[in-house]
Amino acid sequence: MAICAAVVASAAPAKVTASIDSTVVEMGSRATITVNIADDGRKGTFIDLPEAGAEAENLDFISVEGDTFPAGYEYKILIQAFEPGTVTFAPFRYVVGTDTAESEFLTLKIMPVGLDSLSTINPMESVVNPPRRWYDYIPGWLLWVLLGVAVAAAAICLYMVYRKNGTLIVHRSKPVDPYEAAMAELSKLRERKLAESGREKEYYTRLVDILRTYLERRFGINAMEMSSTQILATLRQNPETRDNQPRIKQILEIADFVKFANVRPMPDDNVKTFNNVVGFVEDTKPQPVPEPEAENEKQSKKQK
Repeated sequence: MAICAAVVASAAPAKVTASIDSTVVEMGSRATITVNIADDGRKGTFIDLPEAGAEAENLDFISVEGDTFPAGYEYKILIQAFEPGTVTFAPFRYVVGTDTAESEFLTLKIMPVGLDSLSTINPMESVVNPPRRWYDYIPGWLLWVLLGVAVAAAAICLYMVYRKNGTLIVHRSKPVDPYEAAMAELSKLRERKLAESGREKEYYTRLVDILRTYLERRFGINAMEMSSTQILATLRQNPETRDNQPRIKQILEIADFVKFANVRPMPDDNVKTFNNVVGFVEDTKPQPVPEPEAENEKQSKKQK
């Protein structure tokens, strides 16, 4: 069995690595094959990628998922063995122009399920007292002494800072406003007209990078190192971004289709995806903090 992938190479040579989380499984068990393609260009066409539900030799392909990263691609291929034997996977290939990068061979041994009719079920162990640790013997008053020492040390540090700078407030440079930076980059991307000139992959790569940078600056999410699946899972847990799940999912899905499967989106899809990024940035932009006087005046009006 061979699974092939082809992508146009960038300046650095491409590299393909493959691994399997378990080389020996029992019948009916599952294993995951991970294929990593290191290629900064992230351009090309994938060939002969197995489909979910397909069968080959002694196993089934349960699911096939692909994610994009700044440095290339990653595929997760979930397989399930149903007959004993040994399966050898041919190298995964990645075509770069006229060159081909190959991964190593992978081998999976499928063991039959052994049944022991003479085995017996032992009763559960009785409850035992857990062993005590050294910190269980520390008296409570010692913690208060350590807290007092920490407070005194903090006071000394604050005094030293005040003596050196004449103030306890350290002035720092104004941070980059994530909303303004994202809108500026989106405006530049629109002016380049990449999608209109047939450069959809470059267009969607840049569009998703702008979104990832905004997520990192606005919400502290390390989105540049996350896959699309990880980004959606993280945003689902944030109350400020939870309502934008359909919008973000549409952006990431169409971008992955364009970059992974060479899909040529319609012009309306390009505009819709761009507008979804703009809408998400607009909906989640930082709100200005109201001035204390304005807030007090607002409260007074409510009381009247």
